Amino acid sequence: MLRKVLLFPFPYQLFVILFFFPLTYFWGIVSYIASFFDANGNLAHRCIRQWARTSLALAGLRVHIEGQERINPKNTYIFMPNHASFLDTLLAFAHIPCDFRNIIKEEVFSIPLLGLVLRRSGEIPLARKNAWKALRSLRRSADLLKEGISIVVFPEGTRSPNGEIQEFKTALFILPIRSRIPVVPVLIEGTFQALKRASILLNPVPLKMTFYDPIPADSFEVRDRDSYAEKVRQVLSISMTRL
Repeated sequence: MLRKVLLFPFPYQLFVILFFFPLTYFWGIVSYIASFFDANGNLAHRCIRQWARTSLALAGLRVHIEGQERINPKNTYIFMPNHASFLDTLLAFAHIPCDFRNIIKEEVFSIPLLGLVLRRSGEIPLARKNAWKALRSLRRSADLLKEGISIVVFPEGTRSPNGEIQEFKTALFILPIRSRIPVVPVLIEGTFQALKRASILLNPVPLKMTFYDPIPADSFEVRDRDSYAEKVRQVLSISMTRL
């Protein structure tokens, strides 16, 4: 009954707006404080994951997970989800089962408190318009992979304007090729309908996150990164077409 009342359009939107920002601020403070007790950022990262889970739950967004049996949480992977909404980041933090860090566009790190918390938790800023900075980000990611920490990156580079899967940034595939860490394609569905770009109005539709079989990097060289990118993109595109 409470869910039905909250999901009525105006009360629901008001509930989300009133609770999301204080909740984000609260977990931001908790994560920042936690970062001083763990130099590796693991504790702060776990706080961010809890923020994501709590935010999705309070918003009444039900998430169905498939394919987790295809991955071993103890192994190291590079997860590559499609990207159509801000909610994709929440889903990644909340439901990717491995120890991981996100590669996030550099502009997000300029947001007060949020950017500070992301840095303290070890997330990796990516400068999309500066090749040298981008290279440093990939090197930092490679170092984490060597430590057994997985990486999450959205290969489209930015949110899709229409919900369809866009072309991938093939330079990102240098990371799995050189590290020899497999890529796990992750299909996220429903987030474009739930929260469209440039909107703060949430539509509580069911969400789904599907993990596909890891695609090894062993048969690719740096010169083959376009082929590798296309292979990963086809897994997601074909699966989305079947919906």
